[in-house]
Amino acid sequence: MPVLLAEARLAYTSAIRRALSDAGFDDIPRAGARVIGRIAVGGTNVSEVAEVYGVSKQAASQLVDTLVARGYVERIPDEADRRRMLVGLSERGEAAAAEIKAAVAGVDAALEELVGAAAVTSARPVLGALVEINHQPPGDRRDPS
Repeated sequence: MPVLLAEARLAYTSAIRRALSDAGFDDIPRAGARVIGRIAVGGTNVSEVAEVYGVSKQAASQLVDTLVARGYVERIPDEADRRRMLVGLSERGEAAAAEIKAAVAGVDAALEELVGAAAVTSARPVLGALVEINHQPPGDRRDPS
């Protein structure tokens, strides 16, 4: 299963990288596309970027700094808490996010063509459960035996 999941992820990663490159967004760091995609579906801050991707706040901040410098994201003061900075997409970031969304839709369409919409729909709960397992503290994971 882990090998299949890793290879499956590459289908999306390759399509996204190809689409971004073809559209002239070839300066996005490797993890940058994931961050841009994440921001596009709900905004975020550096702490959330670090948590979602399992990296230190310093590493997440460096990635966000790179995306800011390259014009993909902007740091925006949080009106609810002036000590906090939110991260939002710039106009260039919105364009890159549209390319990412289109690439994902293309892979999804190809997948549905190969196995059918019902199979794709039935796979989602299994993949969601794996994500849930990943987010549980190690001591809370069920013993598979």
